[in-house]
Amino acid sequence: MGFFEQLINEITNMDLANFIIVALLFYLPFYFSRKAETLFFHLFYSGFGLYLLFTMEDIRIIYDVKMLIGLGLLIPQIRFLRWFIPYSIQTIKMMTSNTYYFFITIYYKTTRFIKWLKSIPYLIKTFFTNFSFKNFSESENDYEEYRYNYQKKENFYKEEENQSFNEDKQESYQETKNDYGEYARFYSDNAYIVLGVNSDDDFDPTIKKAYKKLVRIYHPDVNPDNIKQATEITQLLNNAYEKLEKYHNK
Repeated sequence: MGFFEQLINEITNMDLANFIIVALLFYLPFYFSRKAETLFFHLFYSGFGLYLLFTMEDIRIIYDVKMLIGLGLLIPQIRFLRWFIPYSIQTIKMMTSNTYYFFITIYYKTTRFIKWLKSIPYLIKTFFTNFSFKNFSESENDYEEYRYNYQKKENFYKEEENQSFNEDKQESYQETKNDYGEYARFYSDNAYIVLGVNSDDDFDPTIKKAYKKLVRIYHPDVNPDNIKQATEITQLLNNAYEKLEKYHNK
């Protein structure tokens, strides 16, 4: 007799008492399995349900106690198993991969260390073969010569920069003098010209002292007869000072 024939035969011949027993045998484990919340109980119900299903021995279908209890325990855990099985596989892959790369790293580090140990005799031999105080003295002389030439070039470029700055200073001053008269320097785009200092002056105290001196002279409170002009000049002094402060504090 085939499976479906056996199943139909058992259903048609089932009376009310047998139906109640079968229903209870299925529903009670189903109820408790559905209430599982912790990982332990999820695994326990799933594992025990699978064990009962794989150990069925009764030739009957509906009246097999192991099948009824096994299905009752396993069906509520299907959703959990759909999540747990892929998660476990992914976790095992990650653990295996991390372990693999850990041992690979240890292997290469050990190999590099062994190669370094093997190269020590060669390094010692090369050192004592090529080293001499004569070469050391020549290297020191070459360094002093390089340092002298570098300082010479640096001084040359600094003089060129100062000369270019002074030329720009005079040109800018002449362009603005015609427009603003005696206050022309304060309207220059060059912050050094506004404060009346040079580019190689120290910010503290030279530039700071020049700024404070000019603010005391041109502050609006000191010039009540020409408040508008004094306010504008004071603002220009503040802008120039802030610009140089940012530049020198970089």
